[in-house]
Amino acid sequence: MKLKVETTGVITGFTAIGAASGMNVTVDDNTVPVDFITNFSDDGRWLYKNNQIVKNPDYVTPDTPQPVPTAEQQLVMQQAADIAQMKQMIMSQASQIATLSKGSAK
Repeated sequence: MKLKVETTGVITGFTAIGAASGMNVTVDDNTVPVDFITNFSDDGRWLYKNNQIVKNPDYVTPDTPQPVPTAEQQLVMQQAADIAQMKQMIMSQASQIATLSKGSAK
């Protein structure tokens, strides 16, 4: 396996098969931690230290920012709310018309 290791020791990339540019360290596949490939992230989670791949003891999972709707999405949501309100008004008016029609038919 080939790794891309920054000067700080942080592993920012790897290739298990073949070669890729920027890979500057080669490690024996038998020394790679079992969960390295499945849990790899280039955000400082893994370090190359003393010729071994190790989990970074100082790594803190970053907070995931809550998604904020774009202006276009906000507009669509507002239009959907307006349409729902108009449908309620139409149903109310249809009910009132039906009640008035019954009164005039007598």
